[in-house]
Amino acid sequence: MPEEIMIVANSKSKDSLRLAKLYLKLRKIPSTHLVEIKVPMENQISREQYNELIAAPLRKKIAALYDKKVRIRCIVTVYGIPLRIGAQRPPDASQVEIKKYQDMIEQKNKEVTELKGKNKNKTEHEKSSEDTISRLQTEIAKLQFELNHLTGADTIAAVDSELALLLSPSYQLAGWQPNPEFLYYRGGTNNSNPVLMVSRLDAPTPEIVEGMMRTSVEVEKTGLHGKFYLDARGFTGKDAYGVFDEYIRNSAEILKKGSMQVILDNRPELFGPGEATSAALYCGWYSLGKYVDAFEWVKGAVGYHVASSEAVSLHDATSTYWVKSMLERGVVASLGPVTEPYLQSFPPPHLFFQLLMSGKYSLAEVFAMTNPFLSWQMILVGDPLYNPFKVNPPYLLKGPPPPPS
Repeated sequence: MPEEIMIVANSKSKDSLRLAKLYLKLRKIPSTHLVEIKVPMENQISREQYNELIAAPLRKKIAALYDKKVRIRCIVTVYGIPLRIGAQRPPDASQVEIKKYQDMIEQKNKEVTELKGKNKNKTEHEKSSEDTISRLQTEIAKLQFELNHLTGADTIAAVDSELALLLSPSYQLAGWQPNPEFLYYRGGTNNSNPVLMVSRLDAPTPEIVEGMMRTSVEVEKTGLHGKFYLDARGFTGKDAYGVFDEYIRNSAEILKKGSMQVILDNRPELFGPGEATSAALYCGWYSLGKYVDAFEWVKGAVGYHVASSEAVSLHDATSTYWVKSMLERGVVASLGPVTEPYLQSFPPPHLFFQLLMSGKYSLAEVFAMTNPFLSWQMILVGDPLYNPFKVNPPYLLKGPPPPPS
């Protein structure tokens, strides 16, 4: 609901303030729900800056509104608010220990490369070192996990993801926190504290942000129409890659029962130029930091690409990250990580798109129920109130879950 939203703008940016006030007007949000903060106009800030310049004033504002019997359920960060909180290195981590782990990882990577080279020209029957490669890769992953803790890399977080826990008491910053609103976790976590929904009105330029807002309001009136493109890779197996690829194929099977045309590509290659016309919805993988211009996006399109760096920046003019590139080409809502999130951090597409296509939930509610982790890397970009299928849902959701409380 509009009266449950708080808007956060950067007073150092005229564009940030203008866009925030425009959104208030478009969605009829009370003007008292705008919070102006002064933060660096940068992608990344320190943990101290986040605590002092963002978290503290927002908690104060929410408390003041609560005293007036106003409950805030959703925070919207606007163009000009930093994306990411930098690493906080543990005080007891030594450079000697860090170097030790770096050397071990380097050595095991060399062993993997050598074994793969030996296997290159062998038949499947001759590839006796596959088990050794798998074992080494598991060891590398464990060593990297330890190294990330020593360097503080596991404390890096998206500003928006940290804001979701703004009203929670202190919690461990290393790693992620399970999202108690995630459908697979509901009732299974110890976190009973209120969790806020968070979305971002941001894009490469202020003009694109304004277009996203106006288009979202406009498309809601008639509904989103077009095709749904799902791009799997043909992977099988029980590892994380095989499981996620199966998620995408399952999404196609489930959502083909609706009224929207669903197109599944199960080839190793991605959709190529000219292959995805009238694209209204999209989910696929894996082209790291390199958008593939295969889509003719319809007005009001929503989609996300599963890769490790697709929201590292929304403003770098030279980058080809998927979130930035999709917004530039007309998509009004997307999501992605601000740094390496690990595959299990992405919303499962069969959940995300079932909820969205049902027309029963806003964009922010859908993300809140399908985003597995908080105090982590994933951000949602788009109008949190956007419900593109409110008037004409293409998928009937039986037994819908309650929205976030």
